[in-house]
Amino acid sequence: MVNVLKFKFFRIKILNKTLTRFIFFGAFNTIFTNLILQVLLYLVPTIIAALASQIFNFSFGFYFYGKNVFGIKYLKKSFFIRYLFLNILIWNLNWILINTINFYNISKNIASLLVIPFLALISFGFQKTFVFLK
Repeated sequence: MVNVLKFKFFRIKILNKTLTRFIFFGAFNTIFTNLILQVLLYLVPTIIAALASQIFNFSFGFYFYGKNVFGIKYLKKSFFIRYLFLNILIWNLNWILINTINFYNISKNIASLLVIPFLALISFGFQKTFVFLK
């Protein structure tokens, strides 16, 4: 019984360390990704703005999340493909949610900020359990 409790504590400690790193690197990624998104929402349709910001997010995130958050020494092709699928999912959720919230007369810029926590939670969960699964 004691070994099980120690194992659960150890697992929670690792999860917290990973989550802390995800939040740290995610903050940088979110700031730059959202800066791109906020500007583009004034210039182009939502779907294009979300795609452009997601391309930046993809380029930055794959390396930094894989190496620095989840401790992957060698980023294999299988990680890349799974991360690509996750980014396609996040991109679609992003522009659909922005447009849905905007339907209720909330600006697209505010809507994009409102969906950040939801998308971050989905992203972390999928990266931890699917993309960078060792």
